[in-house]
Amino acid sequence: MPQAQAGKLVGETPTVYDGDRKRTTLFINEWELYWAVNNDNPLMMNPYRQATLFLTYVKGTRVNEWVMAVNRWLARQIQGGVNMMDERLWNEVAASFTRRFADSLAKENAQALLCSGIKMKGEDIDAYIVKIEELVRLAEYRFDVPQTIEVFTDGLPTGLYQKILELDRPRTYDQWKQVAINCQQDYIHMKARLRAHRGGTTSMPKPRGWMPQRLAQDPNAMDTSAGRTRGRVAGSEDTNPAAMRGRYTPHRGFIQRQGGGRSRDLSEVECYTCHKKGHLSRNCPQHAWNTRQSNQVNRSSWVPSRGREAIVDDRSVVDEEVITARTQTPQQQANMWLRGMATAGEDVQELVLRDLVGKEGFQNA
Repeated sequence: MPQAQAGKLVGETPTVYDGDRKRTTLFINEWELYWAVNNDNPLMMNPYRQATLFLTYVKGTRVNEWVMAVNRWLARQIQGGVNMMDERLWNEVAASFTRRFADSLAKENAQALLCSGIKMKGEDIDAYIVKIEELVRLAEYRFDVPQTIEVFTDGLPTGLYQKILELDRPRTYDQWKQVAINCQQDYIHMKARLRAHRGGTTSMPKPRGWMPQRLAQDPNAMDTSAGRTRGRVAGSEDTNPAAMRGRYTPHRGFIQRQGGGRSRDLSEVECYTCHKKGHLSRNCPQHAWNTRQSNQVNRSSWVPSRGREAIVDDRSVVDEEVITARTQTPQQQANMWLRGMATAGEDVQELVLRDLVGKEGFQNA
């Protein structure tokens, strides 16, 4: 304890009180501590001088009127013959201060807070206990009554409350407080040990922020993106006319592609060369350029053959023509050949006749 030297006061002086009722209790506590450190000082042993020293720490517009009234009262008491060592001088000043500046709503506010419930925040059991005990004192409640114990236990976390009931059966407030402190200390200790144990193991780095990181894509994986899926669906519609929903699907002939990606039904189109339906003149099989490329045509495309609508194999057509030729007379074969030449294009007829006649000036004949 600090020692007084030559009548000087020691210790930290109280904070000046300006009339804030919320600080009344704190100011009284600071003054009592200051008096306890200097209680053997001659200034504190004199009630009159102690009261006047107390008034020097009360300043402000909200307290000046009270300070002047108390100072005049002390002067009249001394002038009236009251001894400076009379304890009533200090007792009256302290009681007047409490009556004037005590927080009259502190009790009601504390009782209301206790009734609404105080919850423990986080893992700080010490702060929770300090808050509960402060409100209990302000509300002027007793600690060992069932109501106070119920308020204390209701504010504990559910896990901590269950652990206390499993390990102990506290009855009084002091028992509940001590068991809660012990269990919370054990929990924090085990949590620190687990954190240290996990810190020694190798773990995957966590992505920054809340957005999930995009994983590396397998080069062999199927592309299922929206754009790619629509592309595949569009391609399937091009190769399969039946899959084109809401569009006209021809039942005869074949579909040829035109510019702009649109399809055209050629089942009713008449060829200018052979006057048959189902193809254009440039694709007529009677042209020489189509005859030379017939072996390279995709087998999935349909080649009309003598009015037949079914798609047949080239070998079956050739075999059929060979069999038909063997059963006909030479005159019938010649007539059939001439009918075929009559339906052929002019360029084909010109080439055949030039080879048969063998004359250089055939065009001038």
